[in-house]
Amino acid sequence: MKKLAIALFTLLLVAPMMAQTNFRPISFDEAIKQAKAENKLVFIDFYTDWCGPCKKMAKEVFPQKAVGDYFNAQFVCIKLNAEKEGKPQAERFKVDAYPTFIILDTDENVKVDLKGAYPAEAFITKIKNELNPEMSPERMKQRYESGERTPELINNYALSLMEAKKEKEGYEVVNSYFESLSDEQKLSADNSFLFTRYTVSLNDPKADFYLNNLNKVDASLRQKATDHANQLFHASIVSYMSGYMFKEGQYNEADYLKLKNRIIGLGLDKSYPYQPIFDLIECYAKGDMTAYFTMLKTKKNELKGEDFELVLLNTTRLFPQDSPLLPEVAKYIRSLLPELRASSIMMMGRMLMSLEKTE
Repeated sequence: MKKLAIALFTLLLVAPMMAQTNFRPISFDEAIKQAKAENKLVFIDFYTDWCGPCKKMAKEVFPQKAVGDYFNAQFVCIKLNAEKEGKPQAERFKVDAYPTFIILDTDENVKVDLKGAYPAEAFITKIKNELNPEMSPERMKQRYESGERTPELINNYALSLMEAKKEKEGYEVVNSYFESLSDEQKLSADNSFLFTRYTVSLNDPKADFYLNNLNKVDASLRQKATDHANQLFHASIVSYMSGYMFKEGQYNEADYLKLKNRIIGLGLDKSYPYQPIFDLIECYAKGDMTAYFTMLKTKKNELKGEDFELVLLNTTRLFPQDSPLLPEVAKYIRSLLPELRASSIMMMGRMLMSLEKTE
């Protein structure tokens, strides 16, 4: 009894921190009626049973407190399966991709039509902007052309251009704004999006500035900036780990060491397991495939699961077609299938069929 009381007390403490989006178990017509009574808009999540991004939103985004706090205050929220009970509404609102998020006023006019999965913060921002007339693409263009240069406008106008498949114009807006700022302004919290959203390659001049000043980034965003730096370096080191640089004849030891030393110099190896990646790359560069295969097996538990699977998925690139090791490699991969992610198993299965045909 005492244990039960403690458990219930703990749940009461935790519950306020676990606020989540309240999807009401009511029909479309009932949602409209309830929205009128509460003076709110109607938010509809159109999903299907087979939609992966729909499940991701349901599992990772809608349960978050910040999302729940915003959506519960602004909308009457319902979920409709576009292939079952929500089919009439899906046809009416021309839903042809999943997830699709529709926001209606109480006269059933569409205010927002948004498709695809988003991270929580970006999702809230996107919805707010879609509902704000000042953030319509046409209005943002007018504001930009009139000379307005606020972080909020630059961030959202550039994103709007890119979503309209005007990527070049979007980056011109971002880069022109970046160049207009002082170093202090570039490192402010308001302008952190220039690095975390619009710096996607180590070759970008913005990358050099922010990587050289990671310790000066606004303290509240330093971890986010460090995480993004890791993403940039990981994307580059993967081209070596996957065998791409070797296969394409682009491997240059000096370039590789420069990349490795920069990762270590920034201390990023303390927050991500780069060392086993370095070990594998350097072993592979020596050309002893038996030693490489042996090392891969010993490094399995040191590598991130995604990195280990990436190496396995690139077996046909890493090992020559005439390598006598291929049968042993195929046997090893087959033994690992029960441990791998479902998405990797499907691709690994196709690769194994190809490998085992050549045995």
